[in-house]
This record gives sequence, C-alpha cells and structure tokens, in this order.
Amino acid sequence: MKKLARMKYRILVADDLAEDGLAILRATGEVTLQKGMDENALRTALQGYHALVVRSATQVTARSLELADQLALIGRAGIGVDNIDVAAATARGIVVMNTPEAGAVTTGEHAVSLLLSMTRNIPAADASVRAGKWEKSKFTGVELQGKQIGVLGLGRIGRVVADRTRGLGMVVTAYDPFVTQQNAPHGVRMQELDELLASSDFVSVHVPLAEETRHLLSRQRLFAMKHGARLVHAARGGIVDERALCEALHAGHLAGAALDVFEQEPLPMDSPLRTAPNLVFTPHLGASTHEAKHNVSIEMAKQVALCLQKGIALNGVNVPRIAPSDAAHIGPWLTLAHNLAAFLVQAFAGTVQSLRLTAQGGIAEPAVRALAAAMAVGGLKYGNNGAVTPVNVERIAKERSVRLHHECGILKRDFLNLIRIEAVIDDVRHFTTGTVFGNRHGRLVEVDDYLLDAIPEPPLLLTVHNDQPGVVGMVGTLLGENGINITRMQLGIASHLDVMPPSTSALALINLDRAVEPSVLQRLRALAPILRATQIL
Repeated sequence: MKKLARMKYRILVADDLAEDGLAILRATGEVTLQKGMDENALRTALQGYHALVVRSATQVTARSLELADQLALIGRAGIGVDNIDVAAATARGIVVMNTPEAGAVTTGEHAVSLLLSMTRNIPAADASVRAGKWEKSKFTGVELQGKQIGVLGLGRIGRVVADRTRGLGMVVTAYDPFVTQQNAPHGVRMQELDELLASSDFVSVHVPLAEETRHLLSRQRLFAMKHGARLVHAARGGIVDERALCEALHAGHLAGAALDVFEQEPLPMDSPLRTAPNLVFTPHLGASTHEAKHNVSIEMAKQVALCLQKGIALNGVNVPRIAPSDAAHIGPWLTLAHNLAAFLVQAFAGTVQSLRLTAQGGIAEPAVRALAAAMAVGGLKYGNNGAVTPVNVERIAKERSVRLHHECGILKRDFLNLIRIEAVIDDVRHFTTGTVFGNRHGRLVEVDDYLLDAIPEPPLLLTVHNDQPGVVGMVGTLLGENGINITRMQLGIASHLDVMPPSTSALALINLDRAVEPSVLQRLRALAPILRATQIL
C-alpha cells in the first residue's frame, strides 16, 4: 500500500492571538499572521488556506469567502459570531466555531464594573477632578444592596453576573426562555421579560445577537422599564435600540446606562449616544483582559488543531454542538470513531463504497450522529485534496459515491458500550469494533474477527503473519535496527475459519514511536512469515 503522507494544513490568523495559541497552530500547520484586512484583502488572501482564525475585528462576509477554495473552518476566538456570515460559511461546507466559555468570567466582570461605575458616577467624577474641580455633591450615587437586578440571558456570562451581583447583596432575577426555575442558579428568581423590565432597578443584557433578539430592548420595552431604572449592555450591538435609548435618557425615564457594545463600531462621531445624558461608555472591552485573551487563544488553537486533524468540532456554531464540558464524555468516543474508520481505509487499500456505524449501549442518539460524522471524516480524509469536516463530509461522501449509515443495535453482550465501524472497500466488507475504558482510553477490540485489545492511535504497524514462533522477534529486531521503538503490541488470532487470511495466521497491531520509512516497510514485507504489512498514519 502506498504510504499516506500527513496533510500540511495552512492556517490564516487575521486578528490578534496570544503567542501560546500561535505555537499550537504552528505545530498543526503553516501559519500566516495577517491583520487589518478588509473584505477585498481577505477575499484574496483566503485562497489555499484550510483554516481562518479571527477575533471581532475581521468581518467574514459571503463575498470574502468566494475564493476560499480549501477553507474548512473559521475559528472565532471569542463568543459572538455576528462578524461572520455563518449561513454563507455553512453553504460552502465550512465549520464555524467559537470559544463561549473562555471569556465568560472576564465579560461578566466587565458588566459588573460598568454597573458600579454607572451607579457611583465614577467616569464623570474622574474627569471633573482631572479638570481641577471638586464637585462632590454633583456625583451623589446610589447603593446596590437590596436593589433588584434583572439579568437578560442566563448563559455563561449571565450566570457570572448573577453570581457577582448576589455577592453585592442585590436581589437577582432573570429572564431566559431556555432556563426553568428548577435549572436556575441558586438565589436567582426567573421572571417573564415584561415582569422583569417593570420590576428591576437595574437590567443587564447577556443574550446573543440573532434575528429574534435584534432590538429586543425596543422603544416600547425601554419605556416599559421601571421609572428611574438603569441599563447595562455588554452583550452585542443591535440588541438595544440605541435611538430609543437616547430618547428614554433625555426624557428622564431611565436614570442611566452603561454601554460596552454598539450597533456600529467604532461608535460614529455623530452618534446621538454621544450627547445623551448619564451614559458610561467603554470601547467593547468585555473580553479585554490578559487572562481572557490568553485563554481564548489557547482554546481556539486547540479546537482548530482538533478539527483539522480529527474532524471533531468543539463549540461548533453550525454543527451539532459539543461543549468542552461534554467533550470529557463524548470526546474519547469521537476520537475512537475517527480512528477506527481511518484504520480501516488504510489497512485495506481500495475504493471506499460505504461506511456504517453501529452503536451499542447508553450512547444517546444525538451523540451517535456526531460519532457518525467523526467516522465519515476519518474514513474520507485520505485521498481528499482539502480538509474534511463534519460540515462538508456529507457533500464529499456524495461526490465520491460513498454511502453513509448509522444505527443503534446489539453487537456483543460482554461489553456495555461499543461502536462498530463497517466499510465496504472494493466490494469486500471489513469491520473494526471498539470501546472506551475509564471514559478516557479508546480500545480496538476486533478487526475482521481477530480479537485483540489495542490502542488505535497512529503511527501503527499492522501485520498479518503465519502463526509460528519467532515472528515477533524478527519484526522487533528489524524495527530496532532502524531506530524505531515499539511502545505497545497486541496479537490476535482469527476466531473463524472462513476469514481471510485463514485461522493459521495471526494479526499483530504494533504502536510505534515514529512512522516507518518506506524502505523499512518493504524489508518487513520481505520477511518469509509476513503475509501483509501495512502502516497506519
């Protein structure tokens, strides 16, 4: 079998990324750092790249993706993806992913900072003192203790705000259509939106920007807020109707507001917000701490590497989402499904005609679909010109006339949870069966009726040889003479007479510390007892 080379991925980083994150990306492929691109520059630059990494500055439009002939994923190092045309990316088979957890604490703390700055008039008081004035009575503030704060959106950031404001002695209520009172954080009372707006002394906004949340705080709802209430907005520009907010501030209906995000950024010089009273501004600083920049860079780099190398998309926006918290459970199974399929298509050379995944045990149906996607990526990435991802794998399968299936069923009663990958290659059916030990370690337990207990992580050497003494020693000696160390080895004997090769043969699966050179592989194949020798990368 012809040796399969690892693909050299090209990664374009268009915004600031911490050096530790860049180091992870450089270990994955060739990295180009090119900041400050407009639509035309990005459109031209994306040709030939497999991954694009951005923060909030770069706008990824449908037009900018038109020449992206190899692009498989867009990574947003941060939470909001409104600077990315997700629909256009999906139509082109491109995964879009973000890092919603890495900057949650920083953004939540910034919202609380805005709350405190607004209630005690800190920015205006600071400017007054710097101007040589001492206007103590002018900047009388209000206390937070005992006041009600209404949190719009109880995602990761909203929960940080709820926790911190409870610590300040505030009465915390929240509105989130996806959170029930039973699932709410301790000490948080859920309310309907209109009830929350009418009863809260402070409202803090933490919902994502989508069509249903655009101008969620409209003129009607802003004027439905409690008279004298104050607003904190550190989510995404467009959720609050800015002209209506100005009207509510000028009319004295709202006592103040603090904004970190705007409908147009940077804030235009002629924006009516600039002349509205009792406003505190910051220039979209929600995620701007050293810790958050470092964390989102590291997390995004790891996600990009995993998606390019294994086709597993954590925090995917346009694929079934796998959160890092869920990855501890489902992640090892995704890796196993990928590795088992990759093993099959390399172990048995030929044209892949179909791939089927069967799951046994307590693997939920949504997880089975994700496992099937990981299987397809592992089985189809070899021989493909570009990167293969869960978004584009069905299209690639259709182009290559490969049938994909997944189902749940009973495979082996002596295992609680199992997955089996079956591949029809040149009209011959082959299969691998695997499980996960300790919720961490993937194991290959069966290959075409050969029973074994192997770790299916490349590089691997697969041999089928005559079942006779001395074969293992011959293979080990040849590898050792060429500086290749065996890290693990498993032998399997065929359990039926009708398998190929017959039961007088044995199968060996050998984990190596590095790949075998083609010349060494040829020498292995020339050994008299060796019937087949194949490298799995």
